Amino acid sequence: MLTVAKAVADALAIEADGPIFGLMGDANMAVWDSLCRDPRTRMIATRHDAAAVLMADGYARATGKLGVCTVTCGPGLANCATALLTAARAQTPLVLFTGEYQPVGKGNLQAFDQKQFAAVCEAGFRTLSTLDRLAEDIREGFYAARTRQKPYILSLPAEYWEAELPWEWEYRPSHEFITGTAPAPQPEAVEQLAARLAAAKRPVFIAGRGATQPGVRAQIERLGELTGALLASTLISKGYFDGHEWDLGISGLFSSAPTEELMADADFVLGIGASLNLFTTEGGMLFPGAEVARIDVKPQPPEIGMLPGMYVQGDAKKTVMALVATLERRAHRKEGYRTTAARGILATQPAPPDRATDGLDPRELMRVLARALPRDTQVVVGAGHFWAWPAFHLALPPGGSYVHTVSFGSIGLGLAHGIGAATGNPGRTTLVIEGDGGLLQSIQELHAAAEQNTPLILLVMNDGGFGAEVHKMRLKGRDPRDATWRSPDFVAIARGFGGDGVRLNSESDLTGAIARGLEAKGPFLIDARISPTMLNDAYTRLYRAQPNSVPLLRPVG
Repeated sequence: MLTVAKAVADALAIEADGPIFGLMGDANMAVWDSLCRDPRTRMIATRHDAAAVLMADGYARATGKLGVCTVTCGPGLANCATALLTAARAQTPLVLFTGEYQPVGKGNLQAFDQKQFAAVCEAGFRTLSTLDRLAEDIREGFYAARTRQKPYILSLPAEYWEAELPWEWEYRPSHEFITGTAPAPQPEAVEQLAARLAAAKRPVFIAGRGATQPGVRAQIERLGELTGALLASTLISKGYFDGHEWDLGISGLFSSAPTEELMADADFVLGIGASLNLFTTEGGMLFPGAEVARIDVKPQPPEIGMLPGMYVQGDAKKTVMALVATLERRAHRKEGYRTTAARGILATQPAPPDRATDGLDPRELMRVLARALPRDTQVVVGAGHFWAWPAFHLALPPGGSYVHTVSFGSIGLGLAHGIGAATGNPGRTTLVIEGDGGLLQSIQELHAAAEQNTPLILLVMNDGGFGAEVHKMRLKGRDPRDATWRSPDFVAIARGFGGDGVRLNSESDLTGAIARGLEAKGPFLIDARISPTMLNDAYTRLYRAQPNSVPLLRPVG
């Protein structure tokens, strides 16, 4: 007779459509054992519970598929709080399987209110406590994760971990019940938005993650031709309009000086699949005189929000195509913001700041890196003071992609996230850029990557401390000593875990280091001892009120 554990494992194998990441414990041991014996499933064991969620998150974002992971109950699940919140804020479809003890009786040492914990982590939760609804409850969890774009926890009570299922088992996956297509916009909304675009003199489009589906860029570019709009992207869609003559690069806190100047005079800003959040709009101050409109697949937001304006619910591609058709029917085409003056601003090259003298210059490091990366590289960036260097100064190679792990503002998430991305796209080069402080929170996952022979290049922006705290303490007149340390030998650690690596002596050495990393069979760590005193460009503006001096990034020729 089939056990409950084997039934659950069967459902997970059917739903996963890819690897399952996890760490085994009492609560998921029987399910884990069944999954490891299942030829349909590849199990990837992590070294920390949170890494299971982070790898599933990285896999999901890199592939567009659902992420699946499993950890044990109690402390195992509690360890996943930051990772779950990060995935929830990033709207990642993800399912986490675990178990649960009752608060009384055997195992109560590890018991706690897991449903309440899930709510705090902004994740869905379903207890698999009714055997005659086991298949339905599992399916509902996966369905909710897929359709609501959020993490969902499935929890099996301890009494069923080793129990038998007293009837035959058959499982239908959740995707069979998802038949809806992306919503088309209402015609009257298209007419209203087209009229506002036609009236705008200095329009700007900001494309976000929702605009990155195939075929959308060409439609946005056509709409830009008809309206004379300049083109920008959010940080998460960095490099989206690379190569276009009217590309402004990133909109927001990580804007270049020319972008900031042109955005300030925009009279109409259209967000396409972009939330226009605090970062993207610099708190609403980036384009203070502009009328704002948004296109998003989600229903009308429950709050007016920071930037009131027109909201059109609809799929990005369908909505932009409808706008193009409307304006072409009207034979509408104008110069708009694509003027000689705007072209001159885009060509402006701000005076570069002084080079670092107390370590590698992170700006130059990013310029060398841009020339060294092969096409289609996926770049995963952790959080910390260092994360501004690639945001501002790293031009992506053709076909490259960019993902950050700052959705919840936590450090230490980049490595595990990058392992998930590398697992999802083994044919692409994966580069993880992480700080030394963040890496010290997660470096054990190098062992997991080495065990799986996961090809991964890890660039450590090593400033010998928690850079953000060091700089803030200095700026506030405090002694940053307790936020600094003597750096460990990261290369020796990587080799001890089964990987390899190199320490850079100069910025130019990075080219050869990347070449070595591309040939490596597993994780390859590059230790870049960068200047510990150089402030990133966002901090110089936020804390020293210095003018923007960042040049507009252009693709490497």
